[in-house]
Amino acid sequence: MTEETRNGGFGFFDNFALWATICATLYVMPFGALLVPALSIEQAVVAAVIAGLLSGLLLAAIAALASRTGHSTAQLLAEPFGERGRWPVALLLLARHALFAAFALVLIADSAQLVGERALGADLRPVWVLLFAAAGLALVVAGPRRVATALRRGGLLLVLLVAAGVAASAYMEFEIPSYLRRPAVGGWPSIWQAIDIMLIVPLLWLPVVADFGRLGREPRAVGSGTFAGVFLMIAWFGTLGIIYLPATESGDIPGFVVGMELSLGAIMLLFLLQADEVYASVYAAVPTLESIGVRGDGRLVGIVPLLAAVPAALFLSIGDLEPYLLLASAAFIPAFAVVIAHALWPAERSAAPAIVAVVAGFVAYQWISPADIAWWQDVIEEPFALIALPFPLGDEATWLGAAIPSFVVAFAVQLLGTLTERATEPASGELSTAD
Repeated sequence: MTEETRNGGFGFFDNFALWATICATLYVMPFGALLVPALSIEQAVVAAVIAGLLSGLLLAAIAALASRTGHSTAQLLAEPFGERGRWPVALLLLARHALFAAFALVLIADSAQLVGERALGADLRPVWVLLFAAAGLALVVAGPRRVATALRRGGLLLVLLVAAGVAASAYMEFEIPSYLRRPAVGGWPSIWQAIDIMLIVPLLWLPVVADFGRLGREPRAVGSGTFAGVFLMIAWFGTLGIIYLPATESGDIPGFVVGMELSLGAIMLLFLLQADEVYASVYAAVPTLESIGVRGDGRLVGIVPLLAAVPAALFLSIGDLEPYLLLASAAFIPAFAVVIAHALWPAERSAAPAIVAVVAGFVAYQWISPADIAWWQDVIEEPFALIALPFPLGDEATWLGAAIPSFVVAFAVQLLGTLTERATEPASGELSTAD
């Protein structure tokens, strides 16, 4: 563990500022827009609040565990699988970090491109990709201590003001869309499916939260700060999406940003709300590489995910990247269920329970809500066809969504495996042969 992680580690306000800033993202809004008009505005807001509560509790638990142990994400994930799990876990995390950094760059660049075309009459998308990649790397170079200090001393207040400005501008431009004044029309999604939808974005941060949580000085402060930041912003931006995003002609983030008519000021809005997402994934690659023996200046190591992310962001679209990002998220949800179960009841003899638990949770997720990738659906459908099970499950059987069942299945399988392992252990002091 580096000196920075324990010498004057992060407290409540550091973690609150960090996670409120990261979760103050426009990417939450399209998911909120999916909840209406099937649900009433009141039901949809309740779903966003519950999703903020559940995701905040989960991320806070992982952050507090990292603070208590001093372990990074890679170390926490590898522990239930033993020494052989280090490399597979690290490679999967690196792929996730590069993929998410590319996705965040595409999201920012597409919005900035549309704003630039309206204000400047020029397509500057490659420039925006490189500019925001450089901003993310600059934050990594500054180091988490300087970033946290800057957020605590004024950065968070600025982000909160921007978030309030987004809400005020949206109201002035769109008021309350007329269809939201009508009763809910019913159908998909139900209230629990809506909660599952709103869990998608915050759970994307599961593979990152421990890399910052390990820097904390006290688990309770780390956990409570993380929870407060996640809960506040997921509920806030989810509600913005529920109310305002469907009112834009395009129904997406770029259309929403342009619709507020902020001209080039929208570029600054995007920087304040989105650049930290690039930073978080780039920074998280540093302890991941360290877990497999790669040592070096973090300012140089941070370039690694960007070497893959920048070309991907230049040539791919959100539609190309998003399904793969959500597929990766579906793997990490049961993996962190195993981490929590292992922390509560360690399994010491075998990695088998953890492997079975993750596979079971991942399969449950894909059975309920398979990733929107044609070749992947063809692959995963085959086993279900062999045992004559429907694929995917129908809406009647998936009212709870996919994230919660995936987590519960993995947690239960890991716990059952651990209890079985302990029950079959020879009693302490038992003699193998009679005297």
